[in-house]
Amino acid sequence: MALLRQQGLFGIDTKGAVIRRALSLAELTEAYQLVHDIYSASGKGAREATRLRLRVFEALPTTATFIAVADGKVVGVQGLAVDSAEVRLPSDHAFQDEIDALRLAGGLVCEATNQAVHPDYRKSAVATELMRCMFAHALAIGCDELITTVSPGHARFYELMGFEQISPVRSYSTEIEDPTVVMRVNISRLISRAEAAHEDEDCGAIFVKVRCLYNNPYRAKAEAWDEQARAAFADADGLRRLFVEKGNLLAHLTEEELFAVRLHWGDAVFDAVLASAGVAAPCPC
Repeated sequence: MALLRQQGLFGIDTKGAVIRRALSLAELTEAYQLVHDIYSASGKGAREATRLRLRVFEALPTTATFIAVADGKVVGVQGLAVDSAEVRLPSDHAFQDEIDALRLAGGLVCEATNQAVHPDYRKSAVATELMRCMFAHALAIGCDELITTVSPGHARFYELMGFEQISPVRSYSTEIEDPTVVMRVNISRLISRAEAAHEDEDCGAIFVKVRCLYNNPYRAKAEAWDEQARAAFADADGLRRLFVEKGNLLAHLTEEELFAVRLHWGDAVFDAVLASAGVAAPCPC
């Protein structure tokens, strides 16, 4: 923890970056460009001609994306995907058994995804401020179980924050060797641990208690941000620009995924997006 603090992660210096939720499709576009560039540069994702990391999850208004903005540019991203019967969660392809075990309890399972910070802002509080922002949203929507997939070398950081490893090491990708584990935290137990923590013993729990629960300015903004961000998904022209013209995502989704997008966008918006792109809409059977 002392080393992490020396690197700026648990401080307050974001090097001038402002942390908030992405509230427009233009901001989402820039966020997903940064995620694409960081992931492709590290070898964790393919370099796409679109320079956008887009999956069905990014097309759903239930997926919240938080950004760090400095000098008018997005320099950090943190997403939160919400479990659904239609598309489930991003890590189901590699860790379905472990995630299904959490689903059996009946609570809401969410997944932290799209974590990316520009190299110039990694030794700063940007990453942990994005985490605080995500945690505020998770509390607001009633998340019960929060999971994330990380390389085994990063597991200790999440353990400090109250997460536990619930999977063996597996390759996240079917194309390259990408050793990954699933970390999980039960929100209710995390809150109980934090509330019982004393300043001289549990540094991770103190961070959760002081910075995520009681002195978290993002909690007061989470509900209004959610309404504004969801409203952006009523803009058929904007959706067409991002998911058809720039990202060409809809052309690559399965029929089941397209039905999920239709469900979340609504028939009128979904049909307007596809019609303006010259694509025939699948029958909503």
